[in-house]
This record gives sequence, structure tokens and C-alpha cells, in this order.
Amino acid sequence: MGTSFVREWCAAAAGLLRELGYLLFPRGCAGCDAPDEVLCSRCESKFHHCIPFRLHPGTLHLGFACALYRGVAREAILNWKDHGDEECDGAFVTALNRLFDDLLAFCRQSGEQFPQAAVPNDILIVPAPSSASSLRRRGRSQLAPLAKALCSHANARGMQTTVAPLLIVRAHSKSVETNGADQRAQRARRTICINERATHDKEMDACRTVILIDDIVTTGATINRCATVLAEHGYTVFTALALAYTPSKHGYMVA
Repeated sequence: MGTSFVREWCAAAAGLLRELGYLLFPRGCAGCDAPDEVLCSRCESKFHHCIPFRLHPGTLHLGFACALYRGVAREAILNWKDHGDEECDGAFVTALNRLFDDLLAFCRQSGEQFPQAAVPNDILIVPAPSSASSLRRRGRSQLAPLAKALCSHANARGMQTTVAPLLIVRAHSKSVETNGADQRAQRARRTICINERATHDKEMDACRTVILIDDIVTTGATINRCATVLAEHGYTVFTALALAYTPSKHGYMVA
């Protein structure tokens, strides 16, 4: 019996068990627990924004988020990210694709005043990396379906995009407590590095412009470290897109 057959059979069995579970225990909205909803319209509307945050090594020097990381938006992301609510993939794909369209509109409006804001046709979509322990705990990379869908969405608009796993989390790095911005920055510097194997891919090497994606921007340390590593290896980071971010004490922009 082939490995692919076993994998398909297990996936089908898991899907059947999941559907039976929904019959016995109907699901609620990931944000507010409204019955029979994956993400209700009220909670889904929290992801309709285009909120800027600072991205130091980037063409625009700005990233953009769909929502503020609080209230029902925070609850929905946590259920999706850490509690295995994969059904939210569809809602978050829609949110990130909408944010991408908002980015295109923003760049068109800014193009005359800031020529550097023109979105290039060839782009690498680079997800922020997860540690091996996080991948094992969650059973998947939660950003992978979002990156793939965003790539298809951009290609449908006449662009040439590819998902590129250019970043990895260095294995066997010493664990660091992350109670604040300085400690998050310290951990990011020690763990995030370039994926040398991916840089040797000829298709990826032909394009050097990057859009980063992440789920949550908290202090900005991780996403800025990602951008810095890419810039140090010759990539141009155009911008970053995230589902949500936590505003600083001084306003919406994170330093």
C-alpha cells in the first residue's frame, strides 16, 4: 500500500470525523461563538481595514494589517492559529486578498508623488517562518494556505508571483523569554535566518522583490528582522501584509 494512498485515506477519515463532530457539536463563530458560523459577518468585518505599521527595511517603509489585534479579531486568530480551526482559512484568505487589493489601490494613488510605490509585476510571496516545535504542535504551517491563495490572487491580476520559503527559524537556538519589544527583537535576531536551500532555486533567484506575510505583528521585531535578513541577502522588500497587529502605546504605528 503506497504512502500517498495512506495519506489520502487518513485525510478522508479525518474529514469524515470532523463532519460527524460538527453534527454532534455544531460549531460557533471563531470570534464570538455565534452558532453555525465559521466567522460571522460582524467578526469578519473587523478584518476589512488597511492599517499601516512601520517596516524599516522596505521600499514603502510600511506594512499593512487587516485588523487590530484585539477583541473578536484576536479571538478568531487565536482559534485559527493555536486551536486548529482550519475552517477559518477561507475567511483569512479573503481578508488577506482584500488587503492586497487595497495595497494596489494605495500604490496607484501614491504613484505620481512616490514613483517607488509602483508595485512590480514579479514578486516573491515570503511567509514569516515558524519554528519546528510550533509546526509540530500545530500540525501545519498556518500561513501556507494564505500564501498560496495570495499568490493565485495576484497572478489572476496579471502579476507573476511565486511563494518562496526564503526564511527559516534556526534550530537548536536557546529559548528566550519574550515579555517585551527588546526581548522579542533579541529572539528574532538569534533565530531567523535565510533558507540557503531556497536561494539556490533558479526560479526564485530570478526575482528579487519580496512581499512578506505574517499573521500577527506585535512589536514589529519579528517582521522587521525578516525584512532585514532578506535585505542583507540582496532582496528588495516591497512591503509586508499581516492579518492583525497590536498598536503601540503611542498610536497605530509600531516602531
